[in-house]
Amino acid sequence: MSDYWRYSRSSYYSVVMALPLLLSYEILIILTQSNYWVIRNAADVWIRTFLMAFDLKAQHVTFVMIGVLFALIPVTKFRSSGVSIKLNYVLMILLESFVYSIILGVVLQLILRSGGLSTGGLGNDVLQNIALSLGAGFFEEIIFRVVLLNFLFFLFKPFIKKTFVAGILSVLISSLLFSISHYVGSMADSWEIYSFMFRWLAGMLFTVLYFIRGFAITAYTHALYDIWVLV
Repeated sequence: MSDYWRYSRSSYYSVVMALPLLLSYEILIILTQSNYWVIRNAADVWIRTFLMAFDLKAQHVTFVMIGVLFALIPVTKFRSSGVSIKLNYVLMILLESFVYSIILGVVLQLILRSGGLSTGGLGNDVLQNIALSLGAGFFEEIIFRVVLLNFLFFLFKPFIKKTFVAGILSVLISSLLFSISHYVGSMADSWEIYSFMFRWLAGMLFTVLYFIRGFAITAYTHALYDIWVLV
């Protein structure tokens, strides 16, 4: 069992497990809407907009991201010494993420409903809302946990002597920006202090999970939790 805890939070498993999330998201988006840009996860749009500044077409960005993940597989395999992909570990990651999503779903939905907030989805059908959930698990975890959280930590570390304090500040700020991001864009939610605080709390819980269990389990927990909310 000790191997499972080490393997499942490794960068190798993170990259391998990210591929099904991205592919499933893209397939469902294509199947459920005729216009490529109608409904997409906001973090996805930000990444695509950034990459399109390098003269890439929107439809080609997906292949670039898939290519990057495939290129990272041997790199992360080399860095994750002794780690190998085992089917039973993959299934255990899915099961563990499912359990965490239920726990988060119960706790956070009690908070959500006590504030009288809606839990309805943005899309027109179940598949579209599942697509948005998978996109949130993949893109939002990459931006707010993998990139932003680590950037803030390395930014604060030279100026703050205590690593613990630098970590706490990084968690609070990245979670704050995670919450704010839900009120940006054409499909943004209406501003409410209650929903803002709720999402800030959710962001902190996802961040703690990322620190403890790594990207793969956090991304799948996030995706499964959003399915609870949107579907």
